[in-house]
Amino acid sequence: MRRVFLAGSFVALVAALALMWNHRYERVPGLPDWDLAILRQGVPGVPGVEWLGPPDQPVLRLSVDGRNPRVAVRLAIPDAPAVESLFLKFQLAARGLTPGGKRWETGRFMIEWHPPDGRAAVEKEPVAGIKHDLDSGRLSFVAVPVSGPAVPAIVLEHLGAAGQFDVSGLQITPVRERAMWKTGRWFLLFAAFAWVVACIRSWQRLPAWRVFSAAAICLLMIIEFVIPGPWKLQRPLVIRDFQIRETTQTDPAPPLVRAVMTPAISSGAIQPSGDVRAQGGLALRVRDVLKHLRILLHVALLAAPTLAFAMLLGRRNAIRLAIPLALSIEAAQVAFGYGFDWVDLVDLAFDGIGIWLALRIHRRLVHGLTLLRPALPSAIPPDIQPHESDSI
Repeated sequence: MRRVFLAGSFVALVAALALMWNHRYERVPGLPDWDLAILRQGVPGVPGVEWLGPPDQPVLRLSVDGRNPRVAVRLAIPDAPAVESLFLKFQLAARGLTPGGKRWETGRFMIEWHPPDGRAAVEKEPVAGIKHDLDSGRLSFVAVPVSGPAVPAIVLEHLGAAGQFDVSGLQITPVRERAMWKTGRWFLLFAAFAWVVACIRSWQRLPAWRVFSAAAICLLMIIEFVIPGPWKLQRPLVIRDFQIRETTQTDPAPPLVRAVMTPAISSGAIQPSGDVRAQGGLALRVRDVLKHLRILLHVALLAAPTLAFAMLLGRRNAIRLAIPLALSIEAAQVAFGYGFDWVDLVDLAFDGIGIWLALRIHRRLVHGLTLLRPALPSAIPPDIQPHESDSI
């Protein structure tokens, strides 16, 4: 019955999380949607930029050639105030787009976040890229500035060596987090912590401080690497789009919409941005800086918490936590729509190496402490000795 209860409560937790996550946002009252037809107004002619299709549903095409080796254009959003976040939907399609010599020299869709007071630096956030003859399909996510609220603008860049790409179906909706999510996430966090504690205690009776410490480490890993994870762009879980709640005229509008003067942002040709560092959680930024050490980072990612689990709970229980944690990290990428390929299989393999390495280190540590115990009996607490369940 205990296993049935744990399994049932886990399913309920995941279902509640998915439901609340996908209904996380609501429309900002008093603000309209924007699309390409609206953004097109007031855009001057830019070499390499072409508008196609009917006026009410235009397609924007960026092309490079001998006369225009690089193209970069900003599309200002008319009367856009400072906002907390934007819900975006659009599609990119490339034809013969040959990438340049650097990884960022492709077709890019970016957001510029301008500080309302105009004093701080403008934040540039790459949100999508395209190359070769690929079609992105319909993309859907919520973009959030690092220092918000901020005034948004759209930037499109073609930094490849040849070819073209189209932007179509753009829809921009200003959104904010719902009160339901702001409050409910703390109840979910407490319920998840209680579930991990109950799960560990179902395996073996251990001192409460050990169980609580291991559960806290496990939950921290889930928050940083599973959900919300390290990603700056917020994507729906499993389903295609966030379920945006419609607001009414009686809902209060944010003060910044009416009270703050916004900086003047103009449409037209701009200088290409060049390389823009990855944004998001600390883990994502470290991975971007140390991308050549990706494999070692994956080893360390699982080795550190597994070693902590082993020191607190024993090796067998450490495996029971570490393996589901490694699988959850990769499963979250699939649930958020990032896909799964052979690179992820390699990541899982090195996650396994990290777990194995942590268990080897733990065994040597325990062996060394056991040898030292006769000489220093008071320095080694009895509960650091290996449990019977450690023999694997």
